[in-house]
Amino acid sequence: MDYRRANRAYLYMILSTIGLVLVLSLWYLNGGAEVSILMNNILSEAVVLIPALAAVFYSGDKLSVLIPFHKIHISSALLIVVYVLTLFPLVAFVNSVSMLFVENTVSALSDDVIAMPMWVMILSIGLLGPFIEEVVFRGIILQSYQRTGRIIGSIVLSSVLFGMMHMNFNQFAYGAVMGVMLALLVEATGTVLASFIAHAVFNTIEVVMMFLSSDALDEASELASDYMGELGGTVSTIIYHAYLLLAAVLFTTVSVLIVRKISEIEGRKEFLIGIPRNKRQGYKLVTIPLIIAIIVAVAFMFFSAGLI
Repeated sequence: MDYRRANRAYLYMILSTIGLVLVLSLWYLNGGAEVSILMNNILSEAVVLIPALAAVFYSGDKLSVLIPFHKIHISSALLIVVYVLTLFPLVAFVNSVSMLFVENTVSALSDDVIAMPMWVMILSIGLLGPFIEEVVFRGIILQSYQRTGRIIGSIVLSSVLFGMMHMNFNQFAYGAVMGVMLALLVEATGTVLASFIAHAVFNTIEVVMMFLSSDALDEASELASDYMGELGGTVSTIIYHAYLLLAAVLFTTVSVLIVRKISEIEGRKEFLIGIPRNKRQGYKLVTIPLIIAIIVAVAFMFFSAGLI
């Protein structure tokens, strides 16, 4: 599948997602029963997966070509878990900066999450979501873009689109950053399995933390707030973000070293370090359908954030 079809598929994903929001809104307005967060997650993933698969089948390409999926060494899998842990400071920094302007969307959903059994949420958020999103974004979309030869551009654009697919500014910010780091794993290993493992570990940790946050983490947060309050609002904010930035820089450096080691184990080190020197072809990844999709998605995010 070429990049043009990938962009059209993305437009259909955005329109389908907004369509789902409208349908659910009408359902609630007409007195319909509340849809559980589990069903909401399933429907949200379905409107992403179906347009992507339809585009692949229409193009005549084989899924096995667009979704490279093969085993990796056990040592690589273990390093991926460590890799994920080193990404949390970076995600925390980006998330915190975004929260200076918009609400933390994931935190707002925590009550709905912990109302369900933990194992159900791990299956839904920790496994199903990452599997579908990796198949679509690090598989179908990224691989379609890379057929143009623009590897760096493909990584960046597919990551931005991945973040934007969450349809809110908070998750867009750290989703795009995570998208880049997950794409690097695919380049280091040659398989979407690597990014799926990382994504699943990250989301599962987030789910578990939500279930644990009701007591210990809330108390720790209150103590931190009291301490920061003594320092003063503006000063405490600057100090807090300075610490987060420092941690993000240090741990992201470790992340890069880990992904480089993984590429060495998987026999793709030369390919990975050669990406910046990769020769570009004369294709532009951005098309009219993609521009429309981005405009619609951004407008929706502004509207849902109450900014327009």
